[in-house]
Amino acid sequence: MMICDLQDWAREKHAFHPIIHQAIAFIERTDFATLQPGKIDIIPGKMFCLLQEMSTVPALQMRPESHFDYVDVQYLLQGEETIGVARRRGDEPVAEERPHHDIVFYQQVQNEIAVPLLPGTFAVFFPHDLHRPCCQTHGESFIRKAVIKIHLSLFTEPQS
Repeated sequence: MMICDLQDWAREKHAFHPIIHQAIAFIERTDFATLQPGKIDIIPGKMFCLLQEMSTVPALQMRPESHFDYVDVQYLLQGEETIGVARRRGDEPVAEERPHHDIVFYQQVQNEIAVPLLPGTFAVFFPHDLHRPCCQTHGESFIRKAVIKIHLSLFTEPQS
């Protein structure tokens, strides 16, 4: 997992893979206020954005999740959100697997930490990062977020 803020991006971007740079460039050049929630292709079949709107809920109402083939860049546009994060150990009890949707839900995780996000902040979650998104920080909050999904193959392909 990595956390950054667009205000700090210029100073910290050297620590990120070039494909993350492409995802952040998409975020910087997109006027999300003009878009409806839904899927936006960035690199067809390899990278896309899910523009989402929802209200946060108590953490115990959300299940921790991870992905098989995609890295998430979760960028908060509006509201406040806490995301629970834990490193997958391999012995977490699985509640539900949806391989065709690239997601696994877990019953519980250990050593979870709370990561608060405010508008302009983003977190990068790799397949071994269990994450519990959309949790309340200081009560219910309407959030709008862009979740950039990056296929793992883009981390090994040469970038142009």
